[in-house]
Amino acid sequence: MFLAALLVSAPSCLGKDPYNPGEPVGAFHVTAKLVSNSCGQASNPWEFDIRLRHEATTLYWVQGSLPVSGTVDASAHAVLRSTGQDVVRAADSHAAGCTVTREDTLDVVLSDATSGLAVDPATTSSFAGTLAYHFGTTSDSDCSDQTTASGASIRRCRATSVTR
Repeated sequence: MFLAALLVSAPSCLGKDPYNPGEPVGAFHVTAKLVSNSCGQASNPWEFDIRLRHEATTLYWVQGSLPVSGTVDASAHAVLRSTGQDVVRAADSHAAGCTVTREDTLDVVLSDATSGLAVDPATTSSFAGTLAYHFGTTSDSDCSDQTTASGASIRRCRATSVTR
């Protein structure tokens, strides 16, 4: 839902599948430990499944909607970011609207089964890193009536997990 912003320009008319770019690396089950959270209740540990794909040194994180991408550097490190907005309540003549922003950042180091660092994403057998979610509101929003299920404000919050 929020990850669509990074690959919207992928041209479907050229025969590329925007949901499965590049070549497959593999499917991974991720277990993440919560290290900080100001957004209310959160699962700990947090477990989910993803697929990794690559095209040369571009790494794609595939989970649900359009993939998020980042470049793998010479130390097998990549940072993948996505941003998005959701209108919670449209503005009308009586009140300002409420638009929530979300920025996801995956900071990851890839490993392979033999040498340790997977500088070539195709050889990735595991990874470790940090996955952070930042929620906020647009400057023209009034979201004072919106809270999470636990009562925390969504005006500005951040949840960070360590993936292993």
